[in-house]
Amino acid sequence: MNPKLGPMKYQLNDRVVFKFQDEVLKGRIVVADFGGSLEMLGKCHSYDLRCQRMGQGWLIKHVPENDIIGFQAGQA
Repeated sequence: MNPKLGPMKYQLNDRVVFKFQDEVLKGRIVVADFGGSLEMLGKCHSYDLRCQRMGQGWLIKHVPENDIIGFQAGQA
């Protein structure tokens, strides 16, 4: 584990805006992986997000913290 990662910027249930493929989506954090998922272990924190995409509910897993743009409007 990389001790230089610092604390996670986001917490469970935060509503955020994030990049996924070529889209910008809005979602809610349902899992927060300190230090990242297995494929990025120790490189960055990651999150699993629930969102609406193409008219359906999606669970997008292992979103790197750097792909989260920030909080949705009205959140902080």
